[in-house]
Amino acid sequence: MTETTLTPSDAMAERVLKTVRQSGHLDVAPKRQAAAKAALASIPYPTTRDERWKYTRTGRLQKLNFHRANDQPAPAPEVLPGFDAHRLTFVNGRLQSGNALTRQGMFIGPLSSALAQCPEKVQTLESDHFAEDEWFAALQASAPQDGGAIFLDDHVTVERPILLHHHMTGGTTVAQPQHLVILGQESKAQVILWTTCDHDATGLVNAAITAEIGERAHLTMEIVQDEQGEAHHIGHHQFRQAASSHLEVRTATARSHWLRNDLHIQQNGQHGDSTFHGCYLPNGRQFVDHHTRIDHAKPDGKSDELYKGLASGSATAVFNGKIMVHPDAQRIEAYQSNANLILGERATVNSKPELEIYADDVRCSHGCTTGQFDDEALFYLRSRGLTETAARNLLVRAFLAEVLDGFRPEIQKHLESVYAERLGWN
Repeated sequence: MTETTLTPSDAMAERVLKTVRQSGHLDVAPKRQAAAKAALASIPYPTTRDERWKYTRTGRLQKLNFHRANDQPAPAPEVLPGFDAHRLTFVNGRLQSGNALTRQGMFIGPLSSALAQCPEKVQTLESDHFAEDEWFAALQASAPQDGGAIFLDDHVTVERPILLHHHMTGGTTVAQPQHLVILGQESKAQVILWTTCDHDATGLVNAAITAEIGERAHLTMEIVQDEQGEAHHIGHHQFRQAASSHLEVRTATARSHWLRNDLHIQQNGQHGDSTFHGCYLPNGRQFVDHHTRIDHAKPDGKSDELYKGLASGSATAVFNGKIMVHPDAQRIEAYQSNANLILGERATVNSKPELEIYADDVRCSHGCTTGQFDDEALFYLRSRGLTETAARNLLVRAFLAEVLDGFRPEIQKHLESVYAERLGWN
């Protein structure tokens, strides 16, 4: 008898899939699941030798000993108390509270309910090929769990925001939520995706968002990652835009121990318009990585990308943004900027903005800046009677304002409070 020894990555995949299936996964997009399982066997596990993972150390994830989450966990903490929204709350990849809202031309509810009520919409996940190229995306697609499903027919507008809250409990648990958004022509939705973790969480959140935005539709998505503990979070966010559609994605990493966001926007129609802004503040020994890519595949598209971050203590921040302008995608206007402040002598920022252009009639720019506090500005504010704490808060607020002002006021207030607390400036 021949004894087979699993590689560390194969052993990790086996532990994750076993744990997720014990906790409950969705039998969704079977073709994609089969392709993802096959991809896991052929895609190399990402290491720092890979350019896209050059600064993202994943070896620690292979050492995690995952266990099944409690079937009856404590209620998730409430986010934005008193805020008027249609709410769905998930804990460890399973629905905890919230009901499906079904009206003519509209479905808002958990993906598990959508499987039964509108399975033809869920088939959209079969065309998601992200999982065939990335190891962690393939892992997620092999055993996806419950998440939010938002389906709007043509000419439907949802007036109330939709708040999808995913919480992870303590210990070394694992969750693989799948969110799906499909907007018909000239439809409109506002979505808030909020993730939290218990203070003693050490496991893995391996999440995915898939969104299809129809012609002249408008999707606004605000992503807030406010995760305590030492959880590890990897996000695969894919947005596909039709002609004349408008997309706004704003991401704020309020608290996180180890996090990587992969954002991929595909403008597949003429006159697409995309805005994606983000802010982050790792401190201590925390790690935050934002990888973005926008594909301008059709003419006359616009995109505006702005990410700002602060790194203090011995933290590491990574930004890698790529603008791809395809052949014949003429008259593109694409702007990309990354700015960072280093607040500690041992903090590290790695920034790599990229342009790849195969059309000749475009207006594209990119750039990055990394620096420290302006001592003269700090001195000036203190000479006008501000305390050092108040002066530093004001400078940080001014630095992040271009990003923070795009969030709704309730989220702005929360983020400013968390950032001030984490920097010890409140």
